[in-house]
Amino acid sequence: MAGLLVAMAGVTVITLLIVPVHEIMPGPSTAIVYLLAVMLVSSYWGMTLGVLVAVASAAAFNFFYIPPSGSFVIASPETWMALCVYVIVALTVGTLGAVARAREVEADRRRGEADMAREMAQNLLGSTQLEDALPVQAQRLAAAFGVSSAALVLGTTQGDARHMAFPLRAEDGDRIGTLLLANALSGPDRERVAERIVPSLQSILEAALHRAQLQAEVVQTAALRRTDEMKTAVLRSVSHDLRTPVTAILAAAEVLDAEAPEGAREAREVVFEAATRLWRLIEKLLDLSLLEAGTYEPRQNWYSIDEVLIPAIEHVEADPGTFHLALRRELPLLRGDPAQLERAFANLLENAARYADGKPVSIRARVADSRLRVRIVDQGPGIPPSEQERIFMPFYRSPGGAHHQGSGLGLAIAKGFVEAAGGTIGVESLPGQGTSFVVEIPLPGGDAGAEADGGLGTGPAAAVVGDRSAELAGDPAQVS
Repeated sequence: MAGLLVAMAGVTVITLLIVPVHEIMPGPSTAIVYLLAVMLVSSYWGMTLGVLVAVASAAAFNFFYIPPSGSFVIASPETWMALCVYVIVALTVGTLGAVARAREVEADRRRGEADMAREMAQNLLGSTQLEDALPVQAQRLAAAFGVSSAALVLGTTQGDARHMAFPLRAEDGDRIGTLLLANALSGPDRERVAERIVPSLQSILEAALHRAQLQAEVVQTAALRRTDEMKTAVLRSVSHDLRTPVTAILAAAEVLDAEAPEGAREAREVVFEAATRLWRLIEKLLDLSLLEAGTYEPRQNWYSIDEVLIPAIEHVEADPGTFHLALRRELPLLRGDPAQLERAFANLLENAARYADGKPVSIRARVADSRLRVRIVDQGPGIPPSEQERIFMPFYRSPGGAHHQGSGLGLAIAKGFVEAAGGTIGVESLPGQGTSFVVEIPLPGGDAGAEADGGLGTGPAAAVVGDRSAELAGDPAQVS
């Protein structure tokens, strides 16, 4: 309505303004002044009103200024031609004005959408609580589109009689949220929301959800780290004080007469076994405290792998024949601290025997890629992939191992000592198919010393490995 009034007023005003100009410069050329009204109306109210102004201005000019005045009759072909040219020029000018105006409006709209996307990113990504930021952003979207209400909901929600639903999906197609806007939204605005707002909102919401997940994981990890540090600090402080009474208990149990009455002998065995288990736990706590404090100083000596594995096997309380040791006849010497590796392998073997459920545990060693590789394989229940990275954390116990006695320190200590020796430790396992712990220790100077399939070695102790391995395994065929 406003555009129509402006069009009528513009034609009227310009018709009056032409009066003095026409007296000085008579002829059809003065009609060009009407182009001002055509341009103005086309730019702000569209091409339709621009055409109306062009036709109305041509009719007004013909009626008032082309002889015979006061009539719409056109007397000469030249006048017809002039008016036709004017109308064509007016329509062209009006089209250009409408296009320019449309581009300006579109630019403003896209600028507003960019500002809206920036605001959404600031609100959703900058908030510490995503749930609190969603209602605020929904109200801003409602204000931007001039509707009474809007809502941003995580997950799947259906629209109702008052709201229409725009699903929000992640890159993989999963539904992550829903944008609800009042049904009063116009058709063009609906298309604009679906084609321009929803894609931006999807990306920002997915990033916000991912950020919230990472924040939760960081908080959980920090809490676990603080808990572990507190446990380690407390146990480190008391473990030294525990060694003295445990030593006294073990000494008293050892001097008890083994020929005492049966009840006393049973009590002696119980006390000795419990004290021994407590002593080993204290040793593990001390090892862990040294590793975490970074104060453990390994000694550098030459040693062979059998000098580590055989004492480690003897250290583990297990049924005879549990461990089947298979070593190459000649393996190169290693350089490092055999005592720390012995404790590392003792913990690995103790863990394997605990979960093997009485089945044999095989231990194999060979050279591969300038490293000595030791593989410990059990036939237990296996470790789920989700647990394999966590089993090396201090105090962590697998949910499936609740019926086994253990402190949750053995694997963490083994990993610490192996890495202190410059080696690596990994796990390969599938649920129900057993577990393989793989320890790789670098050879001195990177010299393989032997082929992966068992070539000549340099270790002086290699000649006796076969006999000791067969003795421990209870099966000479296990030794290659």
